[in-house]
Amino acid sequence: MWIYKAYFEDDGEFFEYDAFGGQGSMAAQKAFPYLESLLSFLEMDYEEWEPLMQQVSKNLDPFFATNDLAYTDQVMQVLGELGEKHIYFKLLYMQWFWRKSRGSVEPWMAEEMRQLPEQLALYQKQAQTFLENILDIDRVGRDVQKNTRENYIFDQPRDPALFCFKPIPVSFGPMGEESCGTILYPNSIRDLIDFALRDCVAQNIPVRRCRNCGRYFPIIGRVTAEYCSRPQPSGKLCRNIAPVRKWAEGQKKDLVFQEYRREYKRHFAWIKAGKISEEQFSDWAKQAKEKKKDCDAEKISLDEFKTWLKNT
Repeated sequence: MWIYKAYFEDDGEFFEYDAFGGQGSMAAQKAFPYLESLLSFLEMDYEEWEPLMQQVSKNLDPFFATNDLAYTDQVMQVLGELGEKHIYFKLLYMQWFWRKSRGSVEPWMAEEMRQLPEQLALYQKQAQTFLENILDIDRVGRDVQKNTRENYIFDQPRDPALFCFKPIPVSFGPMGEESCGTILYPNSIRDLIDFALRDCVAQNIPVRRCRNCGRYFPIIGRVTAEYCSRPQPSGKLCRNIAPVRKWAEGQKKDLVFQEYRREYKRHFAWIKAGKISEEQFSDWAKQAKEKKKDCDAEKISLDEFKTWLKNT
């Protein structure tokens, strides 16, 4: 029997799987920052995986008609591609690998695959609503368990738009090299979503949108954290680059203000010197404020702003 398991430990989440059901050391192991698998799945676009699942369904129909194993080979190829897109989809590959190896691919499985894209899209929406209404610290506060109690009657949500919890296959055993704890042996992607959300509630861990990239990240440690440390395509972390960017923007705005203030004083002095009237100064000041706003918003450069000040 194949094995696929997931668990949380410290500030990370871990996945181990083996297509041949080996005990002890797994054939493959993946580690991510805490909650990363769920958050990255919720950010995935439907178009990234729906066509691949439909392709699996299309390959299954001629297989049942001809019993030609070449079609199941194509199924595994597509599921392998899907499994590389996200760790959750690796579960599908494992299930189908075992079905194919045992010769137990049944007609009902094609319908199961046809329905899966719509089901996953629904789970995405429900889990996203859960983040917004239960976990988002800036919208509903930091007491996750209180938020959950207010929105659920036992395991049933008061609002059907929220994720509905159901029994999931968990056990207890060794995790990593030194600790033991709750381990999920999922039968579906839904189990993985459920496991992640309930762990946030159990540990009272809220989430927040990063002020730099706008993505959700779990609040572990400092409740005042504003920038995430989730993996970025560039390899850099928002918590490292955002403060530097904010400082640089502040410095630039200071320079813009200094240039504006210097010319403001100079033009104001022209009133006493009789070079311009108060009405002319007022008109210039209005224009200067608008140009300053444009420079702050990066619609014009600092050099362009300085040139305009100099020539007016």
